Amino acid sequence: MSARPEDDAGCWFGAAWYLTRNPDIARAGLDPWAHYLAYGEPEGRKPSPWFDPAWYRGAHGLAPGESPLRHFLAHRATGAFPPDPALFAAAHLPEGRAAIARGQDPYAAYLDAHATPEHELLPDLVVLAPSGLIDALYHERNRTPPVETVLDPALHYCRIGWRQDRLPSDAFDPGWYRRAYPEIARLRINPLTHYALVGDAAGRRPVPWFDPGWYRAAHDVPADMTALAHYLRHRRSGLVSPNALFDAGWYRARHAIAEGVDPFAHYLHHGAVRDIDPSPRFDARLWRHRHMAPLTAPGLHDLPIERRNPLLHHLRYMAGLTLGARQSGPGPA
Repeated sequence: MSARPEDDAGCWFGAAWYLTRNPDIARAGLDPWAHYLAYGEPEGRKPSPWFDPAWYRGAHGLAPGESPLRHFLAHRATGAFPPDPALFAAAHLPEGRAAIARGQDPYAAYLDAHATPEHELLPDLVVLAPSGLIDALYHERNRTPPVETVLDPALHYCRIGWRQDRLPSDAFDPGWYRRAYPEIARLRINPLTHYALVGDAAGRRPVPWFDPGWYRAAHDVPADMTALAHYLRHRRSGLVSPNALFDAGWYRARHAIAEGVDPFAHYLHHGAVRDIDPSPRFDARLWRHRHMAPLTAPGLHDLPIERRNPLLHHLRYMAGLTLGARQSGPGPA
């Protein structure tokens, strides 16, 4: 142990930074470490630029009176307790994983490697830029301020898009993902980053109609690729289906679909207005008859296409039942 307890905090407590941000303490000539523990932390004051005690307490469910900084310092080498929402991905990056293997702090390792005055810290970008989860054409069409169009799609999404609930593709709905898995909202992190690092491996759906667990079993997905990225890359081939109730080959054989057109995208629109079956395993007309308003119902055509499609209605319903049963037990990992 260090002779000074604050030295053991390393980069997570900066005495000079704390005094600069809190000139009242400097004027009073108080010891910054003692002040932080006694008053600053309970008041939610930050001990360094990359530790947010108020966020940490809520995100990790600390007991009343438990010190966020002391809790983090005791558990930092596990990589399980990010100190700030912006650093969620850091423990999953190469330098973070290497630090954990050595029994060291992965978040400090990331800052040591990347924190410079001229360098913007975006660990999410390191994860998402090569992930294949951002459809550049879709994202380009759906960002409106002209000044934003000069940004790389992945950079735009990590810096701006996810905070505005923009969709990185039509196959990932951050608002739905956040509602389906409440810990994302609690952590206040980029939902797409969570999906790339945690959600895909856990079989979590990015939208109700894409089933990553089924997809990975049905298609030859490389181990280092998410199921959704594989689907986005191959969807226009007509050879992949996003869920067990849609059969791309069966559907293409029955409808005039041009080469290079995604069969499921075709189905989303036409299935909503004509009750076309997506496969022999789902009867669209029967589902609408039992659970939805008829096609001729007043106001139906004012709803978005995805709200009118019988298969999507069914999948949303089933996803809600599954999530409800899961959330009645222990919280999601």
